[in-house]
Amino acid sequence: MWTKTKSLILSRILATAFTVLLVMITFFVPFFAVWYDGASEGYGLISGSIVIPTCIILYICDALAFAAVVALHILLRNISVDRIFDAQNTKCLRIISWACIFAGFAFVVLGLWRMMCFIPAFFAIMFGLIMRVLKNVFEQAVEIKYENDFTV
Repeated sequence: MWTKTKSLILSRILATAFTVLLVMITFFVPFFAVWYDGASEGYGLISGSIVIPTCIILYICDALAFAAVVALHILLRNISVDRIFDAQNTKCLRIISWACIFAGFAFVVLGLWRMMCFIPAFFAIMFGLIMRVLKNVFEQAVEIKYENDFTV
């Protein structure tokens, strides 16, 4: 039977696996950039090789992903010790949302060279906006919890 504890364990395993994947991707960014330059069509406002801009954007997105995954690990740790409605969790959701939004804008810049990059930019920004809404709802829940804790 699937339980809350098993779901939390699975989430922590997947977050750890994603962290390992991020570390591996960091070392292979130049190879991905060269491959993408050769495999993609040059439809964009700027023409020419895209290897250097792709490397820069991917390293920026990698750093943003590391910030988001660290915040995710903190959030999962807090949930595992039953600290659900906590201000630190709101901060973690804020970090994740801004990381997604900034990654989306980084892909918008890459879209100047390859228009296909607007697709992941759209999804990253949209996910960031959804996380902002969840953060706002969570922030309200934290305030209500604190008010209830002080009410006798």
